Amino acid sequence: MKSIKVTSMTQKKNPHKVIHRKLGKERAYGLAHTEDNLLELDERLSGYRYLLYALHEHFHLKHPDWSETKVRKESSKTARFLWDMGFRLTELR
Repeated sequence: MKSIKVTSMTQKKNPHKVIHRKLGKERAYGLAHTEDNLLELDERLSGYRYLLYALHEHFHLKHPDWSETKVRKESSKTARFLWDMGFRLTELR
C-alpha cells in the first residue's frame, strides 16, 4: 500500500471579525454590525446554541436584504443540518 503525505490546508481567514462578550444588557445572544463586518456573540453560548446564533448573525451580514423571519428560518435549518451531521465546536479561541 502506498503511503500518502497529508499536508494541512492553509486555513482561510474568517470573513468577519468575531467578538465574544456578555450581551445581557443588549438582551441578545448575538449582534451583527454590517458597517464593520463584525459579529458579537454572547460568551456564555455553547453547543448547538452557539452554532445557531453564529450562523444567524453571519446571515445578517451576508444577506442584509433578508427579513428577520428568513434569517431565522435559514440559520435554524443550517444549524440543525450541521449539528445532525456531527459538527461541533472544539476550540473557541
